[in-house]
Amino acid sequence: MRRRLRIRLTLTHAVVALLAIGVMATTIYVGGDRRFASYLNEVQRARSASVVQTLVDTHAAPDGWDASAIYALSRVAMLSNVDVAVYSPKGQLVFTLQGRHPGGSTEVARDQFDVQSYPVVVDGEQVASAEIYTPRDIRTAAEDAYQSALARNVIIAAVGALLLSLLVSLIVSRRVTAPLEELTDAAREVVQGNLDVRVAPRSEDEIGVLAGAFNEMAGRVAQDEQSRRDMTADLSRELRAPLAAMHSRVEALQDGVLPPAPEDLQAIGAELERLERLLEALHDLSGLESDDLDIELRELDLADAAREAVATAAAAFAAKGVALSTDLSPTAVRADRRRLTKVAANLLDNALKFTPAGGRVVLAVAGGDPPEATRGGARAHLRVSDNGRGIDPADLPFVFDRFYRGGSARDTQGVGLGLAVVRGLAEALGGTAVASDGPEGGAVFTVFLPLAR
Repeated sequence: MRRRLRIRLTLTHAVVALLAIGVMATTIYVGGDRRFASYLNEVQRARSASVVQTLVDTHAAPDGWDASAIYALSRVAMLSNVDVAVYSPKGQLVFTLQGRHPGGSTEVARDQFDVQSYPVVVDGEQVASAEIYTPRDIRTAAEDAYQSALARNVIIAAVGALLLSLLVSLIVSRRVTAPLEELTDAAREVVQGNLDVRVAPRSEDEIGVLAGAFNEMAGRVAQDEQSRRDMTADLSRELRAPLAAMHSRVEALQDGVLPPAPEDLQAIGAELERLERLLEALHDLSGLESDDLDIELRELDLADAAREAVATAAAAFAAKGVALSTDLSPTAVRADRRRLTKVAANLLDNALKFTPAGGRVVLAVAGGDPPEATRGGARAHLRVSDNGRGIDPADLPFVFDRFYRGGSARDTQGVGLGLAVVRGLAEALGGTAVASDGPEGGAVFTVFLPLAR
């Protein structure tokens, strides 16, 4: 089953070779036969010219040719394999030379010869005419021998070319199909759950590019699978902690172990708020992925939305001992205020997680791209920078992926939804979100939004 492509390639090369051999053989037979016929004609003309020139050279006035001259002419005729009949200017037969069929009559067997007539001119005067008889069987035998040799050589060349083409096609088809077979085996391994399988690109052509793309795909599938497992564990932990805390307090209140007090209700309320934030993030992400998010675009000041997020997060920053400062310039954008506040709040919450006590977080808003931005065109930007632990270079391309939590984030709360929501909301508002390392350590997250016209 898996050898079909190799067999098809081999057969294709063999058919192409056979077609090429057929075209070559036809060309050789047609063109070669014509050229050989032309060659035979040239040879015969040269031999006839030799006989006529001998007649001219041996002519002696006034009697013409004596016995010694005729003997010399017979030797030339015999060497040329022709018969000769010499006639006087009045058409009377002077003598004949039978170089090919001695003892026979040229008149009787005339239909078996090709006859050519030539004038014999001596000192500008025609002294005789010569008819030269060339036996047709000589030409036929030469042509048959040539065609037999040509056919034999073409057959040998065809068989050799076919065998060579089959050998080359086997080698080429193997080189083409072997990587594909390896890719097929690797794909089956992935289907069966082995996400660690990889293939080694053997070349830089299309198949090598395909192998590289397969490795990237397998790596991404493995990463998504690991993210799914981590997400399941994180969701379980995030749900278990507040539920366990609420359950223990309610149980203690029911059993009378703890007297009812406002602090208990506040603790339960805090845990409920934590669950509510988690469910809200899941709801936002679901709406973004299904394009079913309610967005109300209107012109507003991006700095006002940032101030609202800062006011909400100030207490948490103070409790952890992290300084929060702002650099807000009035910047008009066309966006959804609630969604912008959510973006700023998620970025501040993310910065707070990774900034130790005594650290600093800065939220800045301005119109136009910051100097380090590579995007073209003037846009508003909302930027949150911190001096915390920063982002591992290996995690940088994936920080906005849903449920992704790098190695440095495994010891913090959350399930990897905050930054995914930031990117989704930024794109829903017509902007983008990027992450980078800070020039003095820490991380920098920047959201670009189109300026209001």
